[in-house]
Amino acid sequence: MFDWDSIRTETIRLLQDLIRINTTNPPGNEIQIALYIQEFLQREGIGCTIHEAAPGRANLVARLPGIGNGKPLIVLSHLDVVPANSGQWRFDPFEGAVAEDYLWGRGALDMKGMLAMELMALVLLKRSGMMPPREIMLVAVADEEAGGNLGMGWLIEQDIPGLKEAEYVINEGGFGGIREGIPLFSCQCGEKGVLWVKLTVPGTPGHASMPARDNAIIKMVQIIQRIMRLKRPMILCETSRAYLKELAYLKGLNLESQIALDYSLQLFATRHLKDERSIQAMLYHTISPTILQAGLKANVLPEACELTLDCRLLPGETPGHFLAEIQKSVNDSAVQYEILQAADPTESSSDTQLFKTMGRILQQEVPQAVLVPFLSPIATDSRFFRYRSITAYGLMPVIISEAELQRLHGIDERLSLPNLERGTRIMYEILRQLE
Repeated sequence: MFDWDSIRTETIRLLQDLIRINTTNPPGNEIQIALYIQEFLQREGIGCTIHEAAPGRANLVARLPGIGNGKPLIVLSHLDVVPANSGQWRFDPFEGAVAEDYLWGRGALDMKGMLAMELMALVLLKRSGMMPPREIMLVAVADEEAGGNLGMGWLIEQDIPGLKEAEYVINEGGFGGIREGIPLFSCQCGEKGVLWVKLTVPGTPGHASMPARDNAIIKMVQIIQRIMRLKRPMILCETSRAYLKELAYLKGLNLESQIALDYSLQLFATRHLKDERSIQAMLYHTISPTILQAGLKANVLPEACELTLDCRLLPGETPGHFLAEIQKSVNDSAVQYEILQAADPTESSSDTQLFKTMGRILQQEVPQAVLVPFLSPIATDSRFFRYRSITAYGLMPVIISEAELQRLHGIDERLSLPNLERGTRIMYEILRQLE
């Protein structure tokens, strides 16, 4: 039906335009890219509205009507990007350069590349003349890189028809890669909760030539040691269990008939996956000390020492309960605690029509492809929907290496042109075929 060579060229140009609109957050200033998208969609006869949470902090909602079967499907993306130091890049991060069969620029992977795929999929569906079985809503929001308070967190509280009534959401959070020679697409079905907490330990200030017994830094070092000795057993949730079962199967191990399934999966993860950080993070509550601050001068004892912890929590845990466990391990009434950010973990079942449809289409477009549930340690805007019992999946339908993935939020972020074309076709087929 479509001339995919022409569509490829059009999608490349679209992504270049999106990258060239600098939406580094802070300050974000997403209004400019929202206006560009609004004009792009209106030329295709697709209506959309812009909702500003604050001056310049724009969120966009576009709609393609369906014939009424089922609740809406939302394709979600965010408009902001993290900062980029142009002096470290091969190409200007906001140029949208095309070279070596890649499109380079901040946001190519996170997540203007997926936004371009979603936009073109919506436009192609409109051009086809086909009315999808259910309404499709394209939602592109501000502020995701800073927590979403001016983006999805704000937008979902507004009175926007269909937003809270949707059945499914497709967002970022998962990618495809090659594992055991098989294209394995990880679909983010859940994400860990977040607890950022600052601990403050008091000390006695004075001249450093006369050491004090309650030196705040020494006390904090002892506290860190206690916290890091906190026992954290491996815990499997529905999503991680399904993920490990698939990896075991790819290695020729069929654990379906095992009576002690969880024990077998834990043993498999310990033996075969112990060096894979992203997988290990899916199996444990994690605590990472990230900021340590104390003292103002070399010869002055500090009056306090501050420690910031980034804790990521598996489904079934809550920030409040986990903080209580930390406090118990510290066992020091002089320590003060300040919660900087807290969010409960979320999880969506993979036993849905959308998950089956995505898996089938991936196999059609990528021979031997397997779609498997994945639990992400990183928070996304999907949580705002899961809090309302709306099924949300994270999947950018591209195949990238671990080295390419490290460019996300890093230097020389890029997306291959074959991935851009294939991802657009996969996204279009999902929107077209989901009943």
